[in-house]
Amino acid sequence: MPRMRAICAVLALLTAGCSVMGHQKVEGWPALAIVEHYVPHAEMRDRCARYTGFGAMAEACAEFNLVARQCHIWYSADFPPQDWIKEHERLHCAGYDHVGSSGMRLFLQAYLARQPAAVGASR
Repeated sequence: MPRMRAICAVLALLTAGCSVMGHQKVEGWPALAIVEHYVPHAEMRDRCARYTGFGAMAEACAEFNLVARQCHIWYSADFPPQDWIKEHERLHCAGYDHVGSSGMRLFLQAYLARQPAAVGASR
């Protein structure tokens, strides 16, 4: 029985993914409209797998469309998310990345680098 509890504890940590980490605000992150999608679990898992680490299982994920100023959150309709998972993904939409991560900051920098220079900008 203790072995089973240990296995369950490890599985709980693996499935929690990024949700157990803190958040840090990405400076300059634009305001994005949030669009939440509840799709079959397999579709959510396939869409979100690229954002999880090795051996982790996605509970949900947020994808950013900075051109359209939208953040799309993908949830499993088969296994509806708990409130803390929704809050975690909404924080990503609001510009909060995981503490110690630079993924969202680099994503924003790459987007801004592709934008034409502002008219009348001085050097």
